[in-house]
This record gives sequence, C-alpha cells and structure tokens, in this order.
Amino acid sequence: MPSSVTAASPNETTSKPGQPRLRLREEDGGDTYRNVHRGAMAFAEGCYAAIRNPNSHEDELPELPEQEALEQLAAFSMLARWVDNATVIT
Repeated sequence: MPSSVTAASPNETTSKPGQPRLRLREEDGGDTYRNVHRGAMAFAEGCYAAIRNPNSHEDELPELPEQEALEQLAAFSMLARWVDNATVIT
C-alpha cells in the first residue's frame, strides 16, 4: 500500500448501510432518491463482481471479443460518470 494511502477505521470514512457517502442526487425523501442510490450500488457491485474480479483474478481466461470488451468498458464508464457527478458527503 502506498504511504499516502492508509486503511481507515470503519467509523472514520466508510459508509454505513443505508447511508452512502456519495449522493447522486439531492435527497428529497422520495422513492426515486432511494431507488437511484440502491440501483447504483447494485450496479457497482455487479460491475466489480462480474467484470473486474474474474478478469483480474483468473488465469488463462480467453480474450474477450472486441464487442464484449467495449460493452464492459461502457458499463464502467457509466459508473465512473455517476461517481464524477456525485456529491461527497463528509
């Protein structure tokens, strides 16, 4: 781990269930706010579990066809856009 990166205690910087630190939209108490955040969390978990992890941890996986690789890249691009546009709550 680089010296500039340190592990934080769970109470310092990690989110708590139901309290994400990134806000994709302003909280208005409505279902849409909750659904957007729930969906984004599920999408992020799915991207990492189904795309990133197998390709990073499995040896000898066949090379992806170009179209499939572009689709996977597009999924992470969408996730990155959401994160870039989010507001960080500290």
